[in-house]
Amino acid sequence: MKTSFAKCLLPLVLLAPVLCAAQTDLSVTYQINPQHTGAVSTPNVLPPLKVKWSVDMGDTVSYPLIAQNMIFVTVGSLNSGQVNLYGLDAGSGSTIWGPVPIPQGAYWWAAAAYDNGMIFVVPNTVSGFGNGAIYTFDANDGHALWTAILPGQYFFTAPPTVGNGMVYTGGAGSGGTLYAVRETDGEVMWTASVENGDNSSPVVTPTAVYVSYVGPQTYKFVPKTGHQIWHYSGPGEGGGGATPVLYNGLLYVRDWASDLGQNGDIFNAATGALAGSFEADFAPAFTKNTAFYVQAAGLTAVDVTSGATVWTASPNNGSYSTPPIVVNGIVYVGTSGGYLLGYRSKTGGVVASMNLGYVISASETGSVGSVESGLGAGQGLLLVPASTHLFALSR
Repeated sequence: MKTSFAKCLLPLVLLAPVLCAAQTDLSVTYQINPQHTGAVSTPNVLPPLKVKWSVDMGDTVSYPLIAQNMIFVTVGSLNSGQVNLYGLDAGSGSTIWGPVPIPQGAYWWAAAAYDNGMIFVVPNTVSGFGNGAIYTFDANDGHALWTAILPGQYFFTAPPTVGNGMVYTGGAGSGGTLYAVRETDGEVMWTASVENGDNSSPVVTPTAVYVSYVGPQTYKFVPKTGHQIWHYSGPGEGGGGATPVLYNGLLYVRDWASDLGQNGDIFNAATGALAGSFEADFAPAFTKNTAFYVQAAGLTAVDVTSGATVWTASPNNGSYSTPPIVVNGIVYVGTSGGYLLGYRSKTGGVVASMNLGYVISASETGSVGSVESGLGAGQGLLLVPASTHLFALSR
């Protein structure tokens, strides 16, 4: 991931340039970062939290991208039959630019990623193309930059991830395909066949790209060439998949056909060997050698090294309904009853319980009736999409 640099105001008396600190507290894709660990450190996001601002976007709000002191979201569902992209002011929530219509076909799913001053949007399907597409926009003003056609597939449900100068995403329809598209101009640099291309937002590092589908069918590729490094083929295959998470040399994937009795398998990221299992309905989050697994009725913190349970929690209103994220050592998760709950990552102590008044939901796999949603944080804000609303929280 490329980092951007904060704008500096230089006193007139200074004659020499002052270097700005690199901004590392960005949210650039699904579950915050290209490894999807859901963890970030950022100023002013510690309990007690207050609602700094909220906006009603009029339709289902996606997971937020946070960069350049702006927030970028896609908004849409089958209720409106349209998906739009917006750029919002991080300080007030006011619209800087948008709505920018994203072309759709028969469905209303879309997801986005940020890098190097650009927003990359993948819609589910594109009417008239018979293929997929990546639409790219200037983050400053929303004007269109380039469109890449993704050939050979027609069903897209994988949030894009950017790294190594590439945009990576997957497509399904006839088997599956992983795509690597050059971020500067939209040139498709390579494709790779996979089983079967649904739902898995790629994990991206400088040396590897990982994706995982039903079976589990889990893959590691060379990011520049698409050469397959390893492929774990489980007991089945078929439509569907889930976003993997990479943490401390281990790859965490979820699948109903898991080999080890739970719905998640843990792989040695270097070799592809099975290393353990876990149970989670959503992508797990990680910080300081602890994994946070969320199911509808429970949140479990597990020591990554020993596998021992550190603490557990249950929702106090409705069921857990989002993947967790960890911000400054606090684990946040939303509920179907409209509550944002926060727990100390070390002890599980409840430090936040905020009724936002609207369902907080992030249907992670299999839903194409609305944009991909989820929590986000960065640049001094915790962002919570709740139904048609977007809430910004800070201290």
